[in-house]
Amino acid sequence: MSSLAQRTNVRDRANARGTIMAALDIGSSKVTCMISRRGDATDGEPRVAGAGAQGTKGVRSGAVVDLDNLERSIRLAVEQAERAADVRITDVVLGVSGPDLRSDVVRARLPMGGREITPQHIRDARIAALESFQSQGREILHSAPLGFTVDSTGGIKDPRGMFAESLTASFLVVSAPTAGLRNIVQCVSRAHLQPTAILAAPFASGLACLVEDEAEQGAMVIDFGAGVTSAAAFCDGGLIHVETLPMGGSRATSDLAQGLGTTFAAAERMKTLYGAVGLSEVGALDMVEAPRLGPDGRLEAHQCAKADIAQVLRPRIEEILELMDGRLSKASASGRPLPRRIVLTGGSSQLPCLQELAEDVFRAPVRLAKPANVKGLGETYSSPAFAAAAGLLRWDLMGGPDPSRGGGDRAAMDHGSGLMKRVFGWVQENF
Repeated sequence: MSSLAQRTNVRDRANARGTIMAALDIGSSKVTCMISRRGDATDGEPRVAGAGAQGTKGVRSGAVVDLDNLERSIRLAVEQAERAADVRITDVVLGVSGPDLRSDVVRARLPMGGREITPQHIRDARIAALESFQSQGREILHSAPLGFTVDSTGGIKDPRGMFAESLTASFLVVSAPTAGLRNIVQCVSRAHLQPTAILAAPFASGLACLVEDEAEQGAMVIDFGAGVTSAAAFCDGGLIHVETLPMGGSRATSDLAQGLGTTFAAAERMKTLYGAVGLSEVGALDMVEAPRLGPDGRLEAHQCAKADIAQVLRPRIEEILELMDGRLSKASASGRPLPRRIVLTGGSSQLPCLQELAEDVFRAPVRLAKPANVKGLGETYSSPAFAAAAGLLRWDLMGGPDPSRGGGDRAAMDHGSGLMKRVFGWVQENF
């Protein structure tokens, strides 16, 4: 039996019992796959049975730039996770950090005529709110309920059983460009995988990293990735805003390669081993290996001070944080005030002294976070770099599409399923 046939049989059996969950996070520097068995979960936290990660050059700033490279990375990451978990998968929950993720608020008003509000009325209001999203060339990934207004009384989470003249539903919708989504789904499809849902990476990171008090009282999760820096604001237990910036840690790596006259790979290694953004914390006389390109185009042994590396990295990292702060401040001024408590995660958040720099830029307390609501990650995958992938598993376990809010959002789930059917069907018909 072929590998694809084996995968299909396992998928059919798994779907019947609902035993297997799989997450696929596509970032700008790596692809991560995590697999979990539903029965292994405890206290609402999934346990990872197997995981795999592969670097890729097929994605830039969240957008696909090399279909073959990304497909190969997906296959390798999935096969690595399948071997570790000893199971085959076909369906995955997909996490993306771009391209150009955005959130908008949509509303719909339903006349009630003094009647009692029933679950059907709520569903009708939800559907009408989601259908009012008319942004050209964009598709809704997922949505989150922001609350209901009964007549003139707002801020109601569950209006069922109330009597009203009108019911207004407000939803946050997270969307992405349709063409960019099709490119991502095409690569996933070519790897014989089918996405059952697509989530914004910062939202998934929040599900993995936030503690209950942060989600309820308000916190801003900033996922500092290689090619994209993204943010998701949580309050009252749910998602209230998403923001993305097409710049990340790889931009600082490029600056280091240019400044020291070396290759990108060598600069990335130096950043990982010796990088920092706190100038006062780095000794001017601390010398480290910093190979440079010689006359023949090959790397030659050389040394530089740690302080020189920090002086190159800090301005770019500071610029990225300032740009994100500006976008969040603009969003907060034009709509619902966003929380100022910052939870920083993502692969590029691991630079020494970044917490102090972020606190200076955001003028708010900053907590560095790694995935804490998922078990079995081990030493390798408990890093902040894998927060989004871990959060995708937790979303799947808790039933989505916004498990941080009670009751779920079936209308949003149906809308997202329609998107998946259209996009995946388009890929099957054309490729």
